[in-house]
This record gives sequence, structure tokens and C-alpha cells, in this order.
Amino acid sequence: MCIAVLLCGAVAAPVLAQKTRWSMGFSVANAHVPHPFENPPEPGSSSGVTGAYGGILEKDYHVRRYSAEGFVQYSPRQTAHLRLRAGYSIRETEFASVYGTPEQVPVNRNKSRETARDWHFAPAFIATHALGRFFLHAGAEMPVYFLKPLESHYTWTDLTPAAGNTSESWRRYPGGTSLGIGPVAGFSFRLDRWLFAGIEARGAWMYTRLQGNFEERSNWSGPMVTQKGTAETYRSGGLSDVQLALQLRFVL
Repeated sequence: MCIAVLLCGAVAAPVLAQKTRWSMGFSVANAHVPHPFENPPEPGSSSGVTGAYGGILEKDYHVRRYSAEGFVQYSPRQTAHLRLRAGYSIRETEFASVYGTPEQVPVNRNKSRETARDWHFAPAFIATHALGRFFLHAGAEMPVYFLKPLESHYTWTDLTPAAGNTSESWRRYPGGTSLGIGPVAGFSFRLDRWLFAGIEARGAWMYTRLQGNFEERSNWSGPMVTQKGTAETYRSGGLSDVQLALQLRFVL
């Protein structure tokens, strides 16, 4: 799939008959930059059943990672363009499971949800080449992400008749900023004199800085307890996820 993503990509390209040098549009894509503390649960990685004989009787796993963006583009030349895109992303992973004995007797239920959100913008310079109604492009952009605190919620429920209690925990990891530079590439198709549709692939090397406290609320010991760590600064660098965006652009 990664190879297919790298071969795809799009940005709205200019057209000789456009009225002005300006255009605008919107796009939807998979989420681009993960929160450094993201650690989505692995289905079946732990049974939570005393002893080594527990197995999964039921499971439900969902992943939602998408980004909605708007952009404006200025074309000082027919083959050169300046673009600014901005948007909102959410990355959410949910896993629910019921564990039981080899005799198919339910023992406990586990539910976990991890959510990361961000606001972002990215200025870019792009060059295009026309092939009839198709337009190829390549360029570079500098994405800036404002990462909101990462939140996770975990619930464990005892399903045995003698107990039936439920334990929960809420965790909150600090947010921060992530900025970098990387390539964009792709193609678009002219649907009309003023309308273009396309696909774009993006990648970037990102530097991330988080600052704040880790917080947790839980009732594992009975009453609800809140724990808050000392404020810390966390720094990291590395490649982002490859992002594939579907776009529509309107010539002004």
C-alpha cells in the first residue's frame, strides 16, 4: 500500500484559460503526523485472565485516522504555484474484547480508546507540467502541526457472577508542536475550465516538541485517584506517516 501511495499524489494545477492567478479548494486525507506517545492497543496482545489459558471470545477493533483541509493557491506563472493549506486531523483507535475460558465462559471485558487531534498548516512551492487534460506536479512544503494532548480511556469489567466490578482509567499526555519539511507529488485532472480533481502524496521529516504534565485518573484500588506528573519537555525527530489526499480545486 505504501508503494501505491508514493506513486499517487495530486494538487490542482493551473489552466491557461483561468480567469485569475488565484484558486482555492478542499481535500480529505489520512492523518499525517502522529503524536509521539501514540500506542494503539494490539488486538489479542493480552488476555487479562489469571493463568495462561485465556482466549478471546469476542473482539471489535476500529481505527479512524483522517484529515479535513482547505487550501488557497496563487500562480505567478503557468507552471509555478504557491499554496497554503490548513486543516484539522483526528487519529482514534478503539478496541473491545471479551476474554474467557476454554469452555467459552466469559471472564472479563476490556475496552480501550486512544484519541489524538491537531490543527495544522503548510506553505508549499509546486511546479507543474501539463499533459493534455492531466497535470503532473512536484514540489516541497513545510508543515506545522499543533498537537493537542493525547487522551486514552481504558475499562476493565469482571464478568464472573461473584464479582462483576468495573475498573477505569483516563490518561492525558502533553501536547506541543511539530514542524518539518518534505516533498509533495501527484497529478490532477481538469474536469472543466474552472474545476480540477486530483490526488496528492505527502511526506516530511518532522521535529516535535511536547511540554506539560502526564495525568491519570483511575479507580484500580477502589476510590478514584488522580495522579499528575512533573511538567517535562519531550523532543523527537523522524519521518511522518505518508499522507494521501483527495482534492478538488476551483479556479477563481
